[in-house]
Amino acid sequence: MRPDDAEKTLSPLDAVRRYCLAACMGGQRSLVASCTDRDCPFHPLRMKEIPEGFSVRVVRVVRRFCLRCTVGDREAVRRCTEKGVCPVWPYRVGVSPRKLKRLIAEKRRPKQLDLPF
Repeated sequence: MRPDDAEKTLSPLDAVRRYCLAACMGGQRSLVASCTDRDCPFHPLRMKEIPEGFSVRVVRVVRRFCLRCTVGDREAVRRCTEKGVCPVWPYRVGVSPRKLKRLIAEKRRPKQLDLPF
């Protein structure tokens, strides 16, 4: 399996954990557990568990993180080139990659006109 394929198969929660572990804490599991950056959108999800009472979908948290990374530039999030580097890249637009493909296909599909005969 190629590295790109591995990223595509990660769940949003697994991608967040991988980001925290590899990109943020240099592979040190103990540092992820003791992270004190409560301003980070990933902080409540860093241990690969959804806390009780957590009401936001994980992909929305990823979107919030990506907006923070690009200083609020939505177009920069869409054009992000960190595909092979950032584990959360597939979820940057706030939906799962499969759902995004379906939404794009629906948008491109010609609209059905209801014409009276």
